[in-house]
Amino acid sequence: MNYQVIRNIIGKIMLLVATLMVLPMIVAIIYREPLRNIISFLIPMLIILTIGILFASFKPKNRSILAREGFVIVGLSWIAMSLFGSIPFIISKEIPNFFDAFFEITSGFTTTGSTILSGEKIESLSHSMLFWRSMSHWIGGMGILVFILAFIPESKDGSTVHILRAESTGPSVGRLVSKMQVTSRILYLIYIGLSLIMFLTLLILPDKNMGVFDSLITTFGTAGTGGFSNHGLSIGFYAPCIQYAVAIFMIIFGINFTVYYLIIIGHAKAAFKNEEVIWYLSLIFLATIAIFFNIRNIYSTSEEAFRHALFQTASIISTTGFSTTNYGNWPVLSCSIILFLTLVGSCAGSTAGGLKVSRFAIISKSTFVDIEHMITPRKIRKIRMNFKPIDEAMIQSVKTFLITYFIIIIVCTILISIYNPDIPNLDPLTAISSSLTCISNVGPGLGLVGPAYDFSNYSYFSKMVLSLEMIMGRLELFPILILLYPGTWKKRI
Repeated sequence: MNYQVIRNIIGKIMLLVATLMVLPMIVAIIYREPLRNIISFLIPMLIILTIGILFASFKPKNRSILAREGFVIVGLSWIAMSLFGSIPFIISKEIPNFFDAFFEITSGFTTTGSTILSGEKIESLSHSMLFWRSMSHWIGGMGILVFILAFIPESKDGSTVHILRAESTGPSVGRLVSKMQVTSRILYLIYIGLSLIMFLTLLILPDKNMGVFDSLITTFGTAGTGGFSNHGLSIGFYAPCIQYAVAIFMIIFGINFTVYYLIIIGHAKAAFKNEEVIWYLSLIFLATIAIFFNIRNIYSTSEEAFRHALFQTASIISTTGFSTTNYGNWPVLSCSIILFLTLVGSCAGSTAGGLKVSRFAIISKSTFVDIEHMITPRKIRKIRMNFKPIDEAMIQSVKTFLITYFIIIIVCTILISIYNPDIPNLDPLTAISSSLTCISNVGPGLGLVGPAYDFSNYSYFSKMVLSLEMIMGRLELFPILILLYPGTWKKRI
């Protein structure tokens, strides 16, 4: 284990997190908040700066990073970010309990959007805390390590790609260009560009409630596909034109960023032929139509029913978690579709969570091929994605991921069902959807954790289980599992 390079990179991450805390401090000054709010960010910032300087000051003699170092760096970094990121809530006493504060900021960084705050408590938070809470979505959306990779020197053997693979989403991760550093910069430039376009779009649209601050908060939540809002009604607080705009941008941020890169360099034809995107948009279309016809008698007009159907489909499949209505009261068919979309998620290489559409497509094709093989065993078949054959190793890794995903959902559902004195009548739907929505990084679930409720009544133990599940979901399971695996910490042979 190359502890020197692990310490060095984690130190640089701490320095970046400390620097980012300056922004909510500025917000606190702008809105003339109490001195305590400024101190709430200043104290953790100084602590993180000290640790970061100590860790980063020791230059590693060997900069090579193996796969396990990549997983360890990513896993430890995200846990550290969540621990230190919770301190401002605790010091300010706006979320005084450690377990609640840790749950909230973990939900922020992992772009989950599950919250322990009710609508009234959300609106009672100060501007600086709302800003920090939602900015964590934007930080976690593309990944803080991807940002770090854009500036640290790349190892001669190109081994820094292991960090990108450990933090990025999807069954396979590669470079957009030959250099890892340039790839990271391209990804972040696209991310920043799309975020700016959305921010300006929200400001232009005619809604008096959508000022600069609200536009920033909504953009943070949409770009990072996180879903924290500064209003108890979420996006339902705003005009229909805002709801349509947010729905479109949620769909946009759920698409693989490689597609946007192809469009930028003039390969639009190849981008539009991307099979995962076709599957993704098809699922959105089919789900929206099915939900619309299922709920159109619930609302006063067809337009309203369609708007809610489109918005909630986009919100759930992109794993953003915003809401415009209490879809927990929808008919069983619509709720079942919501659960399905929660599981599948968006495209690989996006800021969204879930299994990913590419994995869903591969496993669906693999199932049909296996059935055909049973009928005609001698016929040779190849599974293809984007007109290219997929090797058996990739198919096996997708199956392994799927099995592990469901095992974790089952285990965590059992664990959070053990002890919850404030939820005496915890029902199976609530427990299962809580676990599913946290590992898929969606946010609200169904039952007692639906869009009209929150996670505050879960016990401290359950909140820690769900927090760990959120981190596992954001990092695609294995970085945390590898952290817990004893063989990870053995010496290199």
